[in-house]
Amino acid sequence: MVENMGTLATRIMDRFASGGTLARADLAADADYDSVGRVLGQLVRDRKLVRVGRGRYRKAGAKTAQPTNTIADAIEKKIRRSKRNVFLRSDFASLGSYDAVGRALRRATRDGRLVQIGYGLYAKAERSPFTGKPAPIVGIKRLATEALGRLGKTVAPSSLDEAYNRGRSTQVPTGRVIAVKDRVSRRIGYDGNYVLLQRAG
Repeated sequence: MVENMGTLATRIMDRFASGGTLARADLAADADYDSVGRVLGQLVRDRKLVRVGRGRYRKAGAKTAQPTNTIADAIEKKIRRSKRNVFLRSDFASLGSYDAVGRALRRATRDGRLVQIGYGLYAKAERSPFTGKPAPIVGIKRLATEALGRLGKTVAPSSLDEAYNRGRSTQVPTGRVIAVKDRVSRRIGYDGNYVLLQRAG
């Protein structure tokens, strides 16, 4: 027999009395799985619980929660204090829930403090005095090289770099071609300007 939804909701909320986050599997384990899912969905819609990750929830208004503007402030402070030019989304994961961090990153991008340069990749930015648009504070080659390093990829001189360095070509490399010793599927760049990733020989 399926448990009364009101009773199940009360039991689930009681589990959050001590605060913190709980996985769906930890909640009312002896109840019907689909019923637990429906009640959790309703509690989220009623703003009694907040979904903080896949299958994980916390009580709305708990001390662990941070307003998006507070998370945005924390992200801005972290960017300002860091010597890095490139950030991964995971660098900010400890500051709030997945959705809240996502909203704060979009705000930082909108405000010109960051520029998204790839999936889950962001670069420290400032507004250009010429165009007024946000742009990374370092060149695209340095940006892409740092981004690849943060992704655990090994960068090598491109065929154009090697030809120039060995005197086989007088054409100065633009830095838009970067050789990588590992397979990389994502694009790195911004505002329509992307580096070409070449497989190192």
